[in-house]
Amino acid sequence: MTHAIHKESSHSGFSLIEAVIAIAIAGIAFFMLTETFFNVLLTLEKLESESDYQKDVRFVRSQIIQIADPDEVEDGGEISTLNLGEAEWSAEIEPTETVDLFQLLLEIEFENPDGEPIPYSERLYLLRPTWGDSFERSALLDDIRRNIEDEAFGRDW
Repeated sequence: MTHAIHKESSHSGFSLIEAVIAIAIAGIAFFMLTETFFNVLLTLEKLESESDYQKDVRFVRSQIIQIADPDEVEDGGEISTLNLGEAEWSAEIEPTETVDLFQLLLEIEFENPDGEPIPYSERLYLLRPTWGDSFERSALLDDIRRNIEDEAFGRDW
């Protein structure tokens, strides 16, 4: 008698469902990586264009901050920049409650070779002992001195 030898087939390999799931996961991962890559490229391009703008803003700001005369600062003016051409600026100076500290509202409009002018504004706080009126400065110092003395008098040492 001859016996038929049957080999039991072992499951070697992936089923159709496992293969479809693996392909779907790989497709999602590929899509996410591609989208991330393009987002990084767009961000780098935007940073590169903004860096020229930021360089010009820093340059104009540094030129204005170096001006010693407050009247000259409030008169405004024009400065030639490297990337965006001419920058027209204006400033308003306001004293603060703190001695020798001034608030400077700076507005800059950059000439844009590609179209509309680019506006920029910021508020700076500058410590300028030479800008204050000596009478106002002494009045502020007297107020501060009185406040310190009142607080010291009220304390129980």
